[in-house]
Amino acid sequence: MSQTFSSQLWTLTQSRTITGKTHLVLQALASFAGPHGLFPSHESIAARAGCSPRTVMRSLEVAYSLGLVERTRRRVKRNGRMVNGSNLYRLLVRPMEQAKAAAKHYAQQLREALARRKQRFLQTDIFAAETYSKENIFFQARHSPSEWLDILAGMQAGLDPKTAGYRGQI
Repeated sequence: MSQTFSSQLWTLTQSRTITGKTHLVLQALASFAGPHGLFPSHESIAARAGCSPRTVMRSLEVAYSLGLVERTRRRVKRNGRMVNGSNLYRLLVRPMEQAKAAAKHYAQQLREALARRKQRFLQTDIFAAETYSKENIFFQARHSPSEWLDILAGMQAGLDPKTAGYRGQI
């Protein structure tokens, strides 16, 4: 037996999986369905649902994670530049479609989180552009015990460390 989108929303609201505001936002989104697709702005959905655009964004995020709605981001050309256009939405009713959409959404969230973590990691002091050098961090030369004895003997004889054979940073 197939469910309609409205009946799914009702079931999720009654089971407290989604809030009443999310229910209203998703109902408002569904009311924009037309022959050319579903692509209202966050402001249009907010006006129809009686809430703020930020509430619409939070509610849509919940819908993406549950696999109820699939979003396709669109780019348009304005004044010779590519800018973000309105999103194209698709309401999902079948369980298999919902599971695929939810998995796709979580994978995208994971990629974005890893990119943010990598960015933070590369901004730490040890990896700052001024202090980064292959010799200093990753490829620091190691000396065998006999080489250390030769280096120390050379330094005691008055040689500077580089001349004595030391390959590290001074």
